[in-house]
Amino acid sequence: MQESDSWSVFGQGAYQVTDAFKLTAGLRYTDDNRDFRGQRTLGAPLDVTKKVGDEQVSWDVSALYTLNSDWNLFARIAKGYRGPSIQGRIATSNVVTTANSETVMSYEAGFKARLWEGRARLNATAYYYEVTDPQFTAIGGEGNFNQLINADKGEGYGLELDGHVYLGGGFNLAGGFAWNHTEIKDSDLLVAFCGAACTVTDPIVNVGATRRANINGNPFPQAPEYTANITLGWEHTLANGAELFASTDWVLQKNFNLFLYESVEFKQDTSFEGGARVGWRAPELGLEAAVYVRNITDEANVIGAIDFNNLTAFVNEPRTFGIQLTKRF
Repeated sequence: MQESDSWSVFGQGAYQVTDAFKLTAGLRYTDDNRDFRGQRTLGAPLDVTKKVGDEQVSWDVSALYTLNSDWNLFARIAKGYRGPSIQGRIATSNVVTTANSETVMSYEAGFKARLWEGRARLNATAYYYEVTDPQFTAIGGEGNFNQLINADKGEGYGLELDGHVYLGGGFNLAGGFAWNHTEIKDSDLLVAFCGAACTVTDPIVNVGATRRANINGNPFPQAPEYTANITLGWEHTLANGAELFASTDWVLQKNFNLFLYESVEFKQDTSFEGGARVGWRAPELGLEAAVYVRNITDEANVIGAIDFNNLTAFVNEPRTFGIQLTKRF
């Protein structure tokens, strides 16, 4: 059983410095407390309790500058907070782990634009953040259990772009791209690696009779270095007010780790998936009928793995077809 209590007070205000320049600031106080008790009655008996808590002040300051009716520039500085955590999985372990609070300082700046007389928009953001005591979950390794750990620091920076354009003839195109660099910064942080045979590329450190991987400099797990998405849609209104529509969407991820440690087997290169949907709708009747297909190219993209006693991966859903009938009231 785990009980969590959290309360906070916060406020936000804005000041119009000039007609074109606006400042906004916010302040928040948060108090978190978590109590855990776990009992195991099957197998070796266990009765364990844990308690964690913290209080933090977080804040943000942002600025918006209007160049003209189509272009805005913005910037933001913020301090964020995530409360302490408890990992209470005791089915295969006698250890209940905890993680201290993490705090983050983040900085971002960018622009938002309307182009081609309102037919298109383009947004771009550059960002940097540093996390103090980032919380991570060390999954698997030598045993079938999860452990919470804190690193000393974590760093991330990157660039995000997204946009939309009306192409004419009922066609709309939307898409986005992001480059994201993340890095664990803790020269002494060691984790267990695959219990089965895998090719670990991190430095290996002997700790007594055990071997551990030093994960300093590794990217955050499940954090792709590159992501991209694109959607093409079409709509056509019939004489009776009903609509025909069709769309296709595609997403891509590239270069990401499945676990905290790096290995040849558990580092993913590129995964992508696409779908399509075609249908008819009658807005005045609240009716819609459509056919769809997901994972058009039947990709087998690895989305997770088991490493404590084998090299098993689990993948996304295979190609799927379907029919949808919808009535809105």
